[in-house]
Amino acid sequence: MMSKTNKNSKNNKKNNTVSTDNEMSKLILLILIVAVVFVAFYIVTLFITKNDENDEITNDENIEATIQYEKILAGNILNQKPDEYYILIYFGDDNYVDLYKNYLMYYSATVSGAVPYYYVDMDDVFNKSFISEKSKLNISNIKDLKVSETALLRIQKGKVISTYEGKDNITGKLGRMTK
Repeated sequence: MMSKTNKNSKNNKKNNTVSTDNEMSKLILLILIVAVVFVAFYIVTLFITKNDENDEITNDENIEATIQYEKILAGNILNQKPDEYYILIYFGDDNYVDLYKNYLMYYSATVSGAVPYYYVDMDDVFNKSFISEKSKLNISNIKDLKVSETALLRIQKGKVISTYEGKDNITGKLGRMTK
């Protein structure tokens, strides 16, 4: 009987060894597969980012950066750099805003010594506190500013010297400026 027990224990040892060897080979195979997948993703990522960098370089060479200085916030109306300038305060729903802006651009391009101009978009969230049902444009303190419709202001040395409100008044003034 001992011989059967010895045979069974030898077979169990062989099975345990074979089983352990089989698990080790599976673990090594799994590690190799994960490593190959990782290396493949790394190479693909390098290739894609290298192409993106080349595209960005060529695209950036063709783009010229422009900074617009004309649009300001309502709170900065009285403190711009030149001593004298115009401010066009407008609402987005005004159908004549493009006309006013074209007048100002034409004025700036054709009149020598033209007074600079700025825009204030009252639809901007930062300008909402200046909107009112009744305008108050002749101010010395910016906190007193109230706007109800599109207006053109002439500012000199931080003070409002003239105001034009409504389509007829604004286009009349802009028309005289461009002559």
